[in-house]
Amino acid sequence: MFTYERLVQNLQDVPTFPGIDAQEIADKLNELMQIGKTPEGGMHRFPYTETETQAKAVFVRWMQELKLQVREDAIGNLYGLYKGQDSTLPVVMTGSHLDSVPNGGAFDGPLGCISSLLAIKAMQERGIQPKRGIEVVVFVDEEGARFRNGIFGSRVLMGEVTYQDLLRFSDDEGVALVDAMQESGFTAEDVQKHKRHPEEIHAFLELHIEQGVKLEATGTDIGVVEGIAGPAWLTATYKGNTDHAGNTPMDARKDTVPAAAELILAVEKFPREINETAVATVGKLHVHPNGSNVIAGETQVTVDVRDIYEDTRAELLSRIQQAAYEIAERRGLEVVVEQDVQIPPVLVPDQVQQVIREAAEKCGLSTMPLVSGAGHDAMIMGKYVPSGMVFVPSHNGKSHSPDEWTELSDCVKGVAVMTEALLALAEN
Repeated sequence: MFTYERLVQNLQDVPTFPGIDAQEIADKLNELMQIGKTPEGGMHRFPYTETETQAKAVFVRWMQELKLQVREDAIGNLYGLYKGQDSTLPVVMTGSHLDSVPNGGAFDGPLGCISSLLAIKAMQERGIQPKRGIEVVVFVDEEGARFRNGIFGSRVLMGEVTYQDLLRFSDDEGVALVDAMQESGFTAEDVQKHKRHPEEIHAFLELHIEQGVKLEATGTDIGVVEGIAGPAWLTATYKGNTDHAGNTPMDARKDTVPAAAELILAVEKFPREINETAVATVGKLHVHPNGSNVIAGETQVTVDVRDIYEDTRAELLSRIQQAAYEIAERRGLEVVVEQDVQIPPVLVPDQVQQVIREAAEKCGLSTMPLVSGAGHDAMIMGKYVPSGMVFVPSHNGKSHSPDEWTELSDCVKGVAVMTEALLALAEN
């Protein structure tokens, strides 16, 4: 659980880098953590709520203290521009998000925003004004926890969202997204008013906690993300007969649950046969009628498939679909297979990965290549402009919970790498 005392307990052992104040990183993380803090020690900060408004106001103050050119767009994305020597050049953009999942952690999102901001401050402290401008962005609604409309701010920024799209979303209380936006002072009709053309952005860089264990397990300082896996959802609905559990002989049943179980085991096996980056998960089952003494006449299995390579992801989906049909045929059942969400994976350009590696090397830090299985705003930005991600360690891989933790020393190392990487991109 996040506490300020825990974060600064080994402050004297935190490595030092020019222009970076470890105490300031801790103070800023702590200040944000108090906004929307839950009794369990987590954070609950949804878009278009008072807690989000408060958090953004704090971040605006921090950007103004650095004399950045601050603005907010039509849907609530925040921007702070550190002007470069040549205002005609496309900017380097960097940032993350401040919203959270229910009872989320202190580092997922906020650390990325703070790292981008303090990288600029480190340049100012060193008297550096880069050739290109560097623009910090705080994206709205990355998590999608309230309206189930995640990675929203970056999609709006790149012109992927129309006003008609917004009309489809409401929260669990029945509040429409467009009404929540209006209540917070935004105009949903202007959703495309501030979209950016890719030609205006030279590159995008985002720091994030790993949300995995590889960096911590190997003692590596920095993860250089090779690609962000695109999720694809497949739903297989098995249909048989609903019967009495006691009076129906085993050889006379059309039970859909064993079929679903067989498919789940196949889903677990297939990714290992394809490559090291593919994953597949069954996290959702619907059994009907869901009675302990009833043979289920219908079972629905939802599979989440991810990979950074679209061709191997397609192969994995094909194998799962074929297995679903074969299982149904063998068991005398019907099956309906539907493919739902399919978001393209994004590969990080080699030259951006190299910039991050060289930045870490300049800071005397170790690196390793990593794949991001989770979605991030960099995933959207990477569809349009060269984009990269810097990962810092997560203790025990915990994320999206009050147990989420990254040591202050790792936060400082992340800011140091972001400083050098952003500077290299802005000077290139």
